[in-house]
Amino acid sequence: MKSFRTLFVVIFILIISFTACTKLPDQNTADTGPAIPEKEGNSESPAAVAVVVDLSSPPPGSNATQDKWDTFTDEKKQESWDKFLVDSVPSETAPAAEATAEEPEVKRPGSGGGGGSSIIPVVVGSLTSVEIDLYYYGLGELVAGHEIRVNPESSGTVASLYVSEGDFVEIGDLLFSLDNNTLAKNIERTSEKWDNDLELAAIKLNEAREYYEVTSSLFPKGLISRSESDKAQQTWEEAKLNYDKIQLGKTTEIENLQENLRATLAISPARGFVSGISFRINEQVGAGDFVEIIDIEDIAIKVQVPENVITRIKNGSRVVAKQASAPAHILDGFVTGVGLKADTNRTYEVTAEFDNPNQRLLPGMLMEAQIQMVRYSSNFVVPKESIMTEGDNSYLFRISADKAEKVPVDTGQSRGPLIQIIGPVNLGDLIVLQGQSYLRDGSAVNVVETREYLPERSEF
Repeated sequence: MKSFRTLFVVIFILIISFTACTKLPDQNTADTGPAIPEKEGNSESPAAVAVVVDLSSPPPGSNATQDKWDTFTDEKKQESWDKFLVDSVPSETAPAAEATAEEPEVKRPGSGGGGGSSIIPVVVGSLTSVEIDLYYYGLGELVAGHEIRVNPESSGTVASLYVSEGDFVEIGDLLFSLDNNTLAKNIERTSEKWDNDLELAAIKLNEAREYYEVTSSLFPKGLISRSESDKAQQTWEEAKLNYDKIQLGKTTEIENLQENLRATLAISPARGFVSGISFRINEQVGAGDFVEIIDIEDIAIKVQVPENVITRIKNGSRVVAKQASAPAHILDGFVTGVGLKADTNRTYEVTAEFDNPNQRLLPGMLMEAQIQMVRYSSNFVVPKESIMTEGDNSYLFRISADKAEKVPVDTGQSRGPLIQIIGPVNLGDLIVLQGQSYLRDGSAVNVVETREYLPERSEF
């Protein structure tokens, strides 16, 4: 049994030695790096070849530090090495690609770089000159443009009330009336008296005229004396004067009585809404009672401004306002009053008026307002983001003949997204609005869009 075991061990050693000897020719390249199995034909791509790598360290060119690499799982480490090996193998189509004609490279924003033979897409705008306004921002309360109180012209009892609070009235609309029965009866009695007097005067006038006509025909025939003819003429003229006097007296007295009657009627002197009534029907009223009418087709806003601002605001200055609860509804008006006396908070009141044609805004509403303080003279303005800086120097890019030209500029006053510039530029120059971060002086460009950069109106 022992001899059998010895024989088995000897045979096993001989088989191992023989196998090792037959594989020596295939290991001539063992010292040059990891063994890569040889492809049979073109059935396998380089990415499909299994390669033994050292997973204890990251592949060449990896962004991962050794400390970060040590935190990766083996699967993630293997993925990184596989990607490195695939990227390291030349593409089979590379020779064909090299044979094609080389086209200019187009750099897109975000791709980095610029200059050389790259063509960089840019958005440009036509350089524009405009004035810049500076505004003070404040809050204010709306008030009616005009408030009118219609008072009774005489004391009396309210007989009729023709309006209610909230009604809209036009010029000439009847508001209320006082008890005028006594006045109406007085006018009627007076008119009857004058009519009787006029009737008698008319009879006398007709008699005097007829007598004068008779005497006028008899005097030329010598049938009556001159004195008798002259007396007939005088009687007729006196009768005519008496009739005219009675007619004038009636007209004057009736008009006075009718004026008193009209004083019992209250007429609207303006367009607007009835905002208040201090009495009711059948109540006794006097000069202190009223019907209040507010005109909100023209509306005003009152804003308190500090003392360091009030001296910069003038009558006629532009004011832009919007309702705090309706930001889309913007009004454009002007300053109509500048306060001269400070309140306890050392602020001054500024009044601005606006048109309110749809009566959408009502007194008491809270408004945001921008009041013009100063207007800077017309100068070239550009968006702030179009300005590039190098240390203390500023510049922008101007496009000429599909090339970017670096133009040094000085900056001035700014408002919102716009800023004034001074430099060797001209009206209408195409300046770069987007894409300037990828440009250098002389860069080739492709203008993909030309746009206006000035806002259509002032915004908050």
